[in-house]
Amino acid sequence: MAASAARTVELGGQELMHGKDDDGQSQWAVLVDPIGAAFGVIPIVDDESYGASQLEGNGRIAWLSLMVSDVSSMCEFYEQVVGWSAASAAIEGRREMRRPDGVVAAEICPLNDDNERIPSVWILSLPVDDFAESLRQVREGGGEVVGEAAGARYAVIRDPVGVYIALQANE
Repeated sequence: MAASAARTVELGGQELMHGKDDDGQSQWAVLVDPIGAAFGVIPIVDDESYGASQLEGNGRIAWLSLMVSDVSSMCEFYEQVVGWSAASAAIEGRREMRRPDGVVAAEICPLNDDNERIPSVWILSLPVDDFAESLRQVREGGGEVVGEAAGARYAVIRDPVGVYIALQANE
């Protein structure tokens, strides 16, 4: 965590918070990349320590996406800070960010006409059982649907306090 925080600052980002234990050892950090997208670094959690039912389902993060104007520079930033490697994605212009073990951790996408209302922030995608009802509740609760891929049953929303997340139909 300490090395990631230091590298973030070296590359033009910021350190917002940095949790350390009594011995001064880094435990976690909240950082901001050079374009202003906040992200956190925490110790690696072994995937095998959790059962599939604990890692999947409604309300659990299913995917991470970052929309940016310069995909290649942001890929380089996260390669240096987090240790991910960039790979081609199924959709042109997007890049998958892979962990050292090859597992896809996130995607970095170009800003375009389809997502121009979405700021350059990390978007957490959360699965929901009733997609239409979830969007209705967003609107009724004072939120806003800022981007929707109707056929894909996927939408980016802004909640009443301004936080952006994505909802996707649980398959």
